[in-house]
Amino acid sequence: LRANNMMAWKGCILLVTLFCLGVVSARSFDLPYDPKAILALAASQLQREIAANKNNTYPTCTSPSGNDGMMTWTNTGASSWTSGFYPGLLWAMYNYSIYDPSLFKNKLDVDFDWKTAAQNSTKGITSQENNTGTHDVGFMVFYSFGHGYEITKDPDYLKVILKTAESLATRFNPIVGCIRSWPGYHFPVIVDNMLNLELLFWAAEAGGNKTFYDMAVSHADKTRINHIRKAGNTWHLVDYDPDTGAILSVCNCPQGLNQVNATWGRGQAWAVYGFTIAYRYTKLSRFLDTAILTADWWLDNIPADNVPYWDFAAPHNQARDTSAAAVVASALVELAGYVGGTKGAAYLKAGLATIASLAGPDYIASPAKTEGILLHGTGTWPNSCVDVSIIYGDYYFIEAVLKTVWGA
Repeated sequence: LRANNMMAWKGCILLVTLFCLGVVSARSFDLPYDPKAILALAASQLQREIAANKNNTYPTCTSPSGNDGMMTWTNTGASSWTSGFYPGLLWAMYNYSIYDPSLFKNKLDVDFDWKTAAQNSTKGITSQENNTGTHDVGFMVFYSFGHGYEITKDPDYLKVILKTAESLATRFNPIVGCIRSWPGYHFPVIVDNMLNLELLFWAAEAGGNKTFYDMAVSHADKTRINHIRKAGNTWHLVDYDPDTGAILSVCNCPQGLNQVNATWGRGQAWAVYGFTIAYRYTKLSRFLDTAILTADWWLDNIPADNVPYWDFAAPHNQARDTSAAAVVASALVELAGYVGGTKGAAYLKAGLATIASLAGPDYIASPAKTEGILLHGTGTWPNSCVDVSIIYGDYYFIEAVLKTVWGA
């Protein structure tokens, strides 16, 4: 592999798995989709956004624009929880353009300057290193500066990452054993927060405070015990007493259906990937066991095309959520390498099938209709980013595809 960075390392997991399972020869392997076609579409769509984005803002989801029905990006500032995904995508494109420069020409057949675009977009998020008001700085900073540092080794990027980890750590309550998610409630913790732990794990290894690791492990343990139901599905929110650590309430709300038998689609996806990441950094078997438990529940309950409804209990005339499917696709490809054997092969097959479904005509974007990459994502039903392209869905989809093409 040519690229010595985070995404290349993740891609190695797939290749090792494939070789160990005897699925591929030493020269090549077949995928049930065309990765170059997907990446070419992504490059074209992102180049269009780069050209239009003169104010260095951050796409979040698409909405209708004008009378032609074209779905264009709605953009936000750096403080939005989704701000890091767009520069993360630009870093991914830059990284892959080094590996395969022939794919990424602009309309004049000139090499496109992905690096400058990624640097400019990343720079705009610098102020968030001091943001102690949200748990989402992991998404915001690690997906921008983190990817940028892994590729460039820019020491200024490392400083921002470590400072951001310090900011996130201020939200940790040692009595509860978790990082606080939102304001309101008493001490709310949402399952989404599992993905922000990577910032702490990584920072502890990269020169940050070693207690970051302990905080992340504690949070993952509490989530494992209190968010994961016996069958393997998840609660979205657990509210704790900040003074005693006692659980005050659990629910599938506010982003899932507020029913005991309901499971929010993307919440389940966050759990699958979050515990896969936790195992990557810790090698603690209990986190691998939880990743397996949540992945198995997902696979046992997912529709035939591998794309969930926004909630697993939602009526089937309501919206799907491709962003949840993209998260799980990336998780399964990685999880397969940790599990190995027949079960690992099944995870790999499911991950590739999910990518193939997302790349199919029901879910992949038409540039004439939307500025995004994936269709039919759902942010928060029924009021926000429903049945549209969503930047984090695009991010995890491209991440999953890239995991399967490094070295291919």
